[in-house]
Amino acid sequence: MNVSTAQMNYGKLKNRVETGEQIVYYKRGLEELSLNITNACPNSCVFCIRDRDAGWGVSNLYLSRDPSVDEILSEFDNESKRVTEGGIKLKRVKICGYGEPVLRFNDLFPIVEHVKGKHPNVEIQLATTGWPYFRYISEDSAPIKKLREAGMSHIFLSLNATDNDRYKRVIKPGIDDIDEDAFSDALKFAEAVRDADYDVTLGFVRLNGIDENDIRRLSNRLGIKYRMRDFEN
Repeated sequence: MNVSTAQMNYGKLKNRVETGEQIVYYKRGLEELSLNITNACPNSCVFCIRDRDAGWGVSNLYLSRDPSVDEILSEFDNESKRVTEGGIKLKRVKICGYGEPVLRFNDLFPIVEHVKGKHPNVEIQLATTGWPYFRYISEDSAPIKKLREAGMSHIFLSLNATDNDRYKRVIKPGIDDIDEDAFSDALKFAEAVRDADYDVTLGFVRLNGIDENDIRRLSNRLGIKYRMRDFEN
């Protein structure tokens, strides 16, 4: 299951802005540190921030290449030291990237183990659309459980649809060659992380046509909580 760069989306600002090479960034204060581990993404979401902003308005998260694990850990050590020496308690580390971090699933293990070794009580969250795991990483969900055992504790699953047709229109999985099975694989991923005892949240952006009653029904069926957020222009 190899990842081809030809199948990936890097956002409309790719090659239109200078690369920032920023691995660590802060979107919600110094207590929450985010790791930018890739810009590659097999989706072309209609609400994608990368088409309008280089980094959430707080950073330039465009990379010229994926950073190595050693580079990620070095930047994490530098930034987490700066935070804690400033008297701030680091509460959460989010592995999100300005792309789809599950594409680097195998690299998540040394990252998680390193973070937990330095900060045993910190929450570690993966933000993902989920479905690429089964397309590019493995058909086996056992590694998902092993990652939980390594110290990953939270999953924010960006779902944004409650049926396959809307998922294909809003998420555009596969980009030009729409993946017909992506929505079912996203639900499969949701069930896998739920069963592996992660704290899981289903994420939905408020867009025209989204029905919270449908979201609530899906959430109840899966036994997973959900959160809605406003579209960020």
